[in-house]
Amino acid sequence: MRFLVAGRGGGALVESRAEAFETMVDARRPLEVRLWQARRWHKRLAAAMILENAGKTGFLFYSPPAANGVDSPALVRVIRTASQDAIARGLSLTQSLVAPDARDDIGILRSAGYELLAELDYMRLNLDSQSPADDPADLTWRTYGQFDEGELSELIVATYAGSLDCPRLSGVRPIGDVIAGHKATGLFRPESWWIVSCSGSPAGCILVNDSTTSPAAEVVYMGVAPAQRGKGIARRMLRKAAAAARHRGRAALTLAVDAANVHARGVYEAEGFQPVDRRFAYAMIQPTGSGERKC
Repeated sequence: MRFLVAGRGGGALVESRAEAFETMVDARRPLEVRLWQARRWHKRLAAAMILENAGKTGFLFYSPPAANGVDSPALVRVIRTASQDAIARGLSLTQSLVAPDARDDIGILRSAGYELLAELDYMRLNLDSQSPADDPADLTWRTYGQFDEGELSELIVATYAGSLDCPRLSGVRPIGDVIAGHKATGLFRPESWWIVSCSGSPAGCILVNDSTTSPAAEVVYMGVAPAQRGKGIARRMLRKAAAAARHRGRAALTLAVDAANVHARGVYEAEGFQPVDRRFAYAMIQPTGSGERKC
């Protein structure tokens, strides 16, 4: 774990991060963790770890390319081998998030066969001063349990039409895996998963979970059916989610959006969301896939 987080570096920070990784691994089932290393004789050169998540995705961790003792060619090989093995075992994709200025990381990932999926903007809405949500009479709301996953699946697939979010992921995963991944993001809050209908027809959905690491709630997915776009439904869903999160004591509402999705970002900014970070999402994707699109 020390080599995974810092190569041959040492010190209190390295020890703390290695312990945090060990705790994260201990909380997983054994088959959900694959830890790889590259060695030459008795000398360790690189390490990579893939954590398998719900929805048949994996998240990649690896030794920092510029860390003391890390061999770049070996790092490329161990990342490629670990990722290809994960996909061969049934994952649809493995992914990693890197800072836009992390040129060494980007070079390593590309050499290992990863491709850029999106530039993700992370945004935050502080809830301490937000006004109450409006609840117009033309909209009706149902929470998880008042609709089944079949209806939710159909609506999510419908909202993908014409979306600018992560188009490379079209057809990679079945919608059932997509929903399983949404449920496993943070703490699943079924009372904060809504389908909204306009004049009796499903118009959109917003799925909100609570963070397990901060006092925030996270929008894990939001989409509007094509025929209902341009009516302000997305903004109403965000206000509904913000009001519910504030009511249960959450301090903020967060989300991630593809930077290329200028329409969605404009909606978020109009509702008071502020950008707080940006990451490049890189992934290795299975050669062939089935199912509907997800991001």
